[in-house]
Amino acid sequence: MCCRIVSLSAHAAVYKAAEYFKIKVIRVPTDENGQVCVDAVRKVLRFQTILIYASAPTYPHGVIDPIEELSSLALQQKCCLHVDACLGGFILPFLQDLTHVPKFDFSLPGVTSMSLDTHKYGCAQKGSSVLLYSTTVLRQFQYTSVADWSGGLYISPTTAGSRSGGLIAQTWAALLYLGREGYQSLAHDIYKSSIKLHRGIAAIDGLEVVGEHITMVVAWRCSRSTWNIYTLNDVMSSKGWRLAVLQNPSALHFCITPANMSSVEDLIQDLNIAVESLESMRKIPGGKAPIYGLAHGLPDRGVVKELLRDIQDMMTASA
Repeated sequence: MCCRIVSLSAHAAVYKAAEYFKIKVIRVPTDENGQVCVDAVRKVLRFQTILIYASAPTYPHGVIDPIEELSSLALQQKCCLHVDACLGGFILPFLQDLTHVPKFDFSLPGVTSMSLDTHKYGCAQKGSSVLLYSTTVLRQFQYTSVADWSGGLYISPTTAGSRSGGLIAQTWAALLYLGREGYQSLAHDIYKSSIKLHRGIAAIDGLEVVGEHITMVVAWRCSRSTWNIYTLNDVMSSKGWRLAVLQNPSALHFCITPANMSSVEDLIQDLNIAVESLESMRKIPGGKAPIYGLAHGLPDRGVVKELLRDIQDMMTASA
């Protein structure tokens, strides 16, 4: 069976694709900074490897994988290297005049495809994304062409056979409206807000930032064994914050956007207040910490997956 190599921090969509197309997923660990371990990737490379997956940046921690090293591995193995730049595609290219941005794009010869979401920092509507290939030969593998059915000649470039032309037009309009200067200004503002949040969290005794890269996602965990990060999330929820809850390792993150970058100072202030109560607080009545703790602690992940399926059934069941 063909296989793809992904890290523990790879977006969950890679598992959806693997189920659809019957591709085996080989998962490798990340280091203490949240980056994929290159040595671990090297050890599991095999003849059946068709793709290595990297992130720029990762959704959980906002760190950029060592894509330059992975590019060399992909060339040696003669396999594809996909870069998930869905978060960073409209941010990282516009930060190069402010800070060092590791290479992550087609300037690396081993990178064969990239994805970026226009519906995120491209400021377009939901449902619009871009998939780029290094060659037209690779791109054509995505097409479906049928020449001998009764309905005439058929060609479809994507999994979705029908798409809204209005969505495409709106995305194009957003690109033209913002332009290079607009995206650069947006990226600079997010970068400055991210630095502020990084420094604010690093200054809180008992918390530590995960990773060193300054991107739109800032993740942190507890550095004290007596503290529960999920209880911290409950405290922050009671103050009106909706933070992303992470696992492996247990952490929280805040994704900075144009809509919330002005609230970074308030977030730092509330975090400082919240940690003061963690030493004596075990849980908050009605909080979600026990749920996250239980799900994280169950050794049989199949049980958790079945639980998620049951919850989805309840959400989609007719009244």
